[in-house]
Amino acid sequence: MNIKELGLTQEQLRELVVERLCDQFMRGREDDEGNVYQSKLAEQIEKKVAERIVAEIDKIAKKHVLPNVAKYIEALCLQETNKWGEAKKEKITFVEYLVKKAEEYLREEVNFEGKSKSQSDSYNWKSTQTRIAHLVHQHLQYNIENAMKEAVKNANAVIVGGLEETVKIKLAEIANQLKVEVKTK
Repeated sequence: MNIKELGLTQEQLRELVVERLCDQFMRGREDDEGNVYQSKLAEQIEKKVAERIVAEIDKIAKKHVLPNVAKYIEALCLQETNKWGEAKKEKITFVEYLVKKAEEYLREEVNFEGKSKSQSDSYNWKSTQTRIAHLVHQHLQYNIENAMKEAVKNANAVIVGGLEETVKIKLAEIANQLKVEVKTK
């Protein structure tokens, strides 16, 4: 049978064959219930396309968004509102808001564990200091503890070295004082 008898040109036949092959490769397999599962090739292509999309988004973000993030944050203004959206307080910049929250956090009253009243699970919570004082105290305690451990370690090394040398000297003295006699009959 000739291709022309089918009413197709060689180019049309080539396109149909390629289309059918691609469909079979991409379609994958079909189970008894008619569910079609994606082929490994289709999964790999899909994965590569997704990776390429993420790479392009990252490239655009690095070029256009990231250089301006600092400007966006510094220019951001916040304003507290009531449940109807009416302003309750005046607008403040994001930087001012951060500074205010940091000051409040550091000046908050805490107990001996460094927990505020809202963080504490104890009924008998008692304020002992501010959070900044607690943090300074913890920092000093940590540094003093480490310095003392190092001093004890160094002292132990010196003492052990001195004891070892003393024992060697005494053993040498004892060895010199010993007289070994061998008597034979």
